[in-house]
Amino acid sequence: MTNKKKYGVISLHKQFPTDEACLQFIFNARHSTECSCGGVYRPRTGRKTFQCSKCRHHISPLAGTIFHKSDTPLTTWFEAILRFSNAKSGYSAKQMQRDLEVTYKTAWRMLHLIRKALPQEDRPLSGEVEMDTGYFGGKGNAGKNNANLSAVMANKAVIMAAVERGGHTRAEVVSDASAKTISNFLGRNVSTRATLMTDSALTYEKLPYKREAVNHSKREYVRGKAHINNVEIFWSHVKRSIKGVHKGVSPKHLQSYLDGYVWHRNNCDTDKARFSSLLSALLQPAV
Repeated sequence: MTNKKKYGVISLHKQFPTDEACLQFIFNARHSTECSCGGVYRPRTGRKTFQCSKCRHHISPLAGTIFHKSDTPLTTWFEAILRFSNAKSGYSAKQMQRDLEVTYKTAWRMLHLIRKALPQEDRPLSGEVEMDTGYFGGKGNAGKNNANLSAVMANKAVIMAAVERGGHTRAEVVSDASAKTISNFLGRNVSTRATLMTDSALTYEKLPYKREAVNHSKREYVRGKAHINNVEIFWSHVKRSIKGVHKGVSPKHLQSYLDGYVWHRNNCDTDKARFSSLLSALLQPAV
């Protein structure tokens, strides 16, 4: 019996066996087969375009998408999208290079374009929202009695994350962990009617939110509904995934990788639904 929740490479090849099948799917998703003149659009043999049977008008369904002007076969693109969709811990360009037998340059570009098409939504998070600040990367050791702690922390990227319980997640690379930066992050991402769950940091004191906090310095991690366990789990997943899959990510591209991890957390659907959601996002005009 087939597990309907599963959607892997075998299922993909059955649904999209050829470039023509992929192209037809993209055309149907973006255009109508009926022309305003009364004719019907049909694929042109040997071309990635469709032509009206009556007025001879041409449509290129790949125009404006990440597939436009790409020499990579559409079947390879679709498999790359599926593999990225199913890789919740991340998918590296080196792994794609081996899996799809493409050059590293091609693999890196494909993954870069996929991640670039996954901006985080702008709907304010509401209800009970956990908020925390994380520190990523950098080199060096704090040394004995944390003598070099300030220098080590200065080399780390600062990331703020908010997790809506039972809902979505937001995460952004920010310049610092000041009260002003926290206020700006919350203003962009969290409704003022939400109940904020945080640690006991003083930078949260004057924010216009109903707030409950736990004091980690006193080994208090849960007090009734007050905890930030969900956002801590998110930090753990992202850090372990970057270290295990990518080994390292430059500050320049960190937000792009972060968008990918946030997208995966926000799309905890079946494999097929997640693939369809990603494909739909990629069929929007490329930016």
